[in-house]
Amino acid sequence: MDEEAKNCHIGLCVLCGLPGAGKSTLARLLKTSPNAFSVVIISYDDVMADVAFEEDPMYEYRDVWSEKDSARETSLWKRHRRHLLQCLEHLLIALLSNSTLNPPDGRTEGTWNRFVQCLESQGLTSAGDSEFSCSSLDVKSSPVYFILDDNFYYQSMRYEVFQLARKYSLGFCQLYVHCPVDCCVLRNAARSNPVMDTTIILMDSKLEKPNPEKNTWEKDSLLVDGSTGISMDEFSTKITNLMTKTLENPVKPMEDDSEEKERDRDICAASVLHQADQTLRRLISETMQTMKGLLSAKDIKQLAQELQQAKCKALDRLREAIAGKTVQGPISDGISRAQSSLREDIDSIVQQYLQKVQVDRPTAPS
Repeated sequence: MDEEAKNCHIGLCVLCGLPGAGKSTLARLLKTSPNAFSVVIISYDDVMADVAFEEDPMYEYRDVWSEKDSARETSLWKRHRRHLLQCLEHLLIALLSNSTLNPPDGRTEGTWNRFVQCLESQGLTSAGDSEFSCSSLDVKSSPVYFILDDNFYYQSMRYEVFQLARKYSLGFCQLYVHCPVDCCVLRNAARSNPVMDTTIILMDSKLEKPNPEKNTWEKDSLLVDGSTGISMDEFSTKITNLMTKTLENPVKPMEDDSEEKERDRDICAASVLHQADQTLRRLISETMQTMKGLLSAKDIKQLAQELQQAKCKALDRLREAIAGKTVQGPISDGISRAQSSLREDIDSIVQQYLQKVQVDRPTAPS
């Protein structure tokens, strides 16, 4: 498979931005524009199984805590995201090895079925005796770019896609579609199935924009202004050049560097924890500022206490990971996981208060 993959040209493009920013419009324009490569759109809204949304209208802010074993259980929504990436990985394997497309083990049926339907709707697969073949893609003769259409508002979400690109030496780029939050709220209200305004506002406060200066893996990122609508006349050349460049210069597989890893592990634990503590404090402060206008003084006080408890738990987990040397890779990765852990805790806690606000809000007279 490795020898065959050398002659294949596949890219993964992450679209990130708020709901209503224009990501799906951009994806459709890229697919219909004349390019030297084919475009396949993987829309998370279309592929994620119904249960991931129906059981939780604030799906992007839900975590489940298991008291039985005191371990964090991945939320239903996150499990569907993980399964979607597993489906994508199996598609990549099928393309790189010119083999049958098979479902991953432990898959969510709804996610897999919708994933296959997404491919079928674009004429990419054909079924036969419960097996699927990628009938219209020849990645050896014609490059293809998979555009992942989702909010991807956390850096960690985008990094998972980058890791997939690195694992199979694929092209990788990011298109950040920026649009003011008030404009996104207005566009969202006109949709047939809008998300809550508070969801967009909260996501805006937490959105981590691509930062190439800090994260070298985000170096191939492009800002697309969606505030006045998406026009390929303005961005076509820049986007095409970026995608072509990354296809020609795929991500190199990570090489084992024991010395570098050991140096990272020698970082002073106290300094690491201090850095993490400062970052987590800032996350809590930003969340409190966002929620002040939405909650009563009593709820704000209670929210602050719960967030502080969540911060302590996140730091304890990082401290135990450092002491037990269970952090895989550089310790900085452990800090990132602690940050992501607290963000997830915050989202879960805040979601409960937002639901209470929705319930307590008086209904307008008919």
